[in-house]
Amino acid sequence: MESYRVDIGSILDVLGESLEIADELSFEQFVVGTEAFAPRGQASFRVTLTNTGTAVIAMGSVEFPVTATCSRCLVEFPTDIAGEVNGFYVTPGHEDGVPEEQEIEYIDAEGFVDLYPAILAALVLEAPFAPLHDEACRGICAQCGADLNEGPCTCEDRHSETHPFAALKDLLPTEPAEGE
Repeated sequence: MESYRVDIGSILDVLGESLEIADELSFEQFVVGTEAFAPRGQASFRVTLTNTGTAVIAMGSVEFPVTATCSRCLVEFPTDIAGEVNGFYVTPGHEDGVPEEQEIEYIDAEGFVDLYPAILAALVLEAPFAPLHDEACRGICAQCGADLNEGPCTCEDRHSETHPFAALKDLLPTEPAEGE
């Protein structure tokens, strides 16, 4: 497993003390569900670690340039995944007073925390499950595979007759009723 260890020893004994980290991380192909995202560069992040007395919290942001595949037309396109980094770190044995629903990571014996899981979680949460290169993407024809963004396909007329809901079009009036 990957890691990004940060020495927080300088802030552990001072309540309210902060440490800022700005760096880049490399990720291999990034997969969320059935979608794969190829890196176009490194993930850039900026995180502030603050000693709150009970724990050290991490707050910041990450941006990762990737290439995605449009889920409608299968065209590859460049995009960025950006998310908010959040982490909550405690010393082992000092979990008292931490709400049960709070996800925690541990500060190791040498005074280090691992930011990698928090950065990865921020990217996973913001990665689209069905990426689109354009909200108006018309997709591809299910029968002939033509890209409908480039125009109608040759089998489009046949679709309207063989579509399972084609009979419903006869239930709608073709002309407005009187008085409308």
